[in-house]
Amino acid sequence: MIRRQPGEVFFLVLVIIFLFLGCSLKHRPQTGEEFSRETVRLETLIQEAEDPSDRAKLHHQLAELSTHHQNPGRNYGKALREFEAYLSLAPVEARTDEAQNWLGALRELDRAEKETVQLTEKLENLVGENREKKEALDRQGKLLDLGGKKNVELQTSLEKMQVRLEEMEWANRNLSEANRNLSEANRSLRESTERMKRTMERLKNLDLQMEEKRKAIK
Repeated sequence: MIRRQPGEVFFLVLVIIFLFLGCSLKHRPQTGEEFSRETVRLETLIQEAEDPSDRAKLHHQLAELSTHHQNPGRNYGKALREFEAYLSLAPVEARTDEAQNWLGALRELDRAEKETVQLTEKLENLVGENREKKEALDRQGKLLDLGGKKNVELQTSLEKMQVRLEEMEWANRNLSEANRNLSEANRSLRESTERMKRTMERLKNLDLQMEEKRKAIK
């Protein structure tokens, strides 16, 4: 069982907070190709947008798209850059504690993603080095002496890689659950807005009736 450090747990909580506060995508891609097309579409709109507020919204949507749980090409580094661009264009009141939490979560995800790449490269290098050493040791008759040490290093790297992959999978499951909760919250908000509209309409009619009665009394 993997024991997570408090800082890692806090980071994952920040990811969930971000998803609860993120805006809903206007277009909902389903496949990798659709995600790619939507990414290109948003990038094009950003280049064409003249209004800073419009560009800010587009950067926000692109950041969300880059972390979507169904996107096979999730890119947390890109999401981080897009969200930083959003904050640079958004009004001051948008730079809330929640926005800073999102920024911190994206930075942590980007760091973890880069570490995974580094571990993968290191693993590939170790595998290559181990193969070369094995061939040399076979020729020299010293396979057991030096190859054993390199195998230990390789096993350690594999274990670190497995831990990092499990952490990323756990974060992605939380992202998926948060997206579902966000959809439910948006649906509740729409229903509440409709009820408010109906109430306002009834109040308006009541006010008109009262005004007519006052006129009749005069």
